Amino acid sequence: MWINPPGASIIPLVAWLLTLLRRPFLRAGGTGDLRGFQSSFLAALGLAACVVLLILITPLLVDYPAMNLALFLMMFIVGFTTTRSAGTSFWAQIGMLIVYAFVGLDPNQPVPTQTIIDTFVGFITGMTIATVVGRVFWPILPQMVMRDNLLTTLRHITALLNEGQQQEKIQTQLAILPVEAVHASREIRITGCTPQEKARLGAFIRALQTLSTRTLVLVSARRTLPEVGQAGLRPRFERLEVEFKQMLDAFAECFRQGDCRRALPSLNGALSEVEEAHENIRRSEILKGQYLEASSVRLLELVDHYHAAGEALVECRRLIGTLKIHRYWGHCGL
Repeated sequence: MWINPPGASIIPLVAWLLTLLRRPFLRAGGTGDLRGFQSSFLAALGLAACVVLLILITPLLVDYPAMNLALFLMMFIVGFTTTRSAGTSFWAQIGMLIVYAFVGLDPNQPVPTQTIIDTFVGFITGMTIATVVGRVFWPILPQMVMRDNLLTTLRHITALLNEGQQQEKIQTQLAILPVEAVHASREIRITGCTPQEKARLGAFIRALQTLSTRTLVLVSARRTLPEVGQAGLRPRFERLEVEFKQMLDAFAECFRQGDCRRALPSLNGALSEVEEAHENIRRSEILKGQYLEASSVRLLELVDHYHAAGEALVECRRLIGTLKIHRYWGHCGL
């Protein structure tokens, strides 16, 4: 208060609301803090126009029915223009705060022009503070949401292989996170993220979904197979799972560092061993004699599931090598 700026009473409210409420909007279908300065500049122009309009019509609003009619029109316009947008968008927040400022002026009584100007100057000041904080110090950007979703997805796939706790929650997250990541990838508006790059991101995320599905099937099949059925193949399975996790960790490191230009582990050796073991089982005279036993059939199916998960990982490895995330992974594109 010692600075005594115009509209001091409204600055904290606007700054707090616009900083807080913009946090989750990207996941609801918006663009987060992307182009926040441009949006704030356009909003400031709109608020300046509101000042001029209010100065002109305030004498008419002393009449109670006229004031109610004006309030109804403002609320109707805000609702009509924002009702189709998911979540609470930046423009919906601006509209609601304009209604709040209008009611706070109490036009039923004569309102000095300086009060109107001070109120909206405070509004613009609070909006500017929120934009600087949100875009520079606490940004929520499409590329950052996509990165967090992909890292969480990779971590959940590893947790599935480890058969940790909260398996149902992990399965739900694996169904939601890739969808959010695809949406976020489409909202990236930086020169380095070309339409071709967005297509590559989409292909990688779809491959990651395939990997998630195959890992779920693999873990489910692994639980139902008796220990005796895995005795001969268990060392190979364990080695393959270790290499699965190493590759998932390498993927996560790429996204964490924002650079996919690095050598990634290969599954060729472990997959070849599993294929060889698979073929040996098929040719085994013992297995031929027990081919109709459920445990023998499930063992062959488990080998196929490991091979399918490995192929999905190899495809993810190929696609991640085509990405150029170093061009757009940061806070660029103000």
